[in-house]
Amino acid sequence: MTSTTIRIESSIKESAHKLAKGIGFSFSDLVNVLLKKAIREGGIDLRHPTLTENGFTPEFEENILKTEKEGKYEEKSVNKLFKGKKKYIA
Repeated sequence: MTSTTIRIESSIKESAHKLAKGIGFSFSDLVNVLLKKAIREGGIDLRHPTLTENGFTPEFEENILKTEKEGKYEEKSVNKLFKGKKKYIA
């Protein structure tokens, strides 16, 4: 084994310690398990877990589909929806 020093926000560290303790792990055990999982799976999926396969929240996608179905779709209005939004990398 080896030791590593990392910088973590205080609130995240406290929450992680509570999480680890709650499942019977030390903080170090939790970090090791998560790192091993990431290595085994070849990465970490950082996408929001409740997004649709198209990358939208279910409510947002439902509104888009409803608008299109009702014939109210205009390319300009859809572009306005995305103006200023952060892009997600899948």
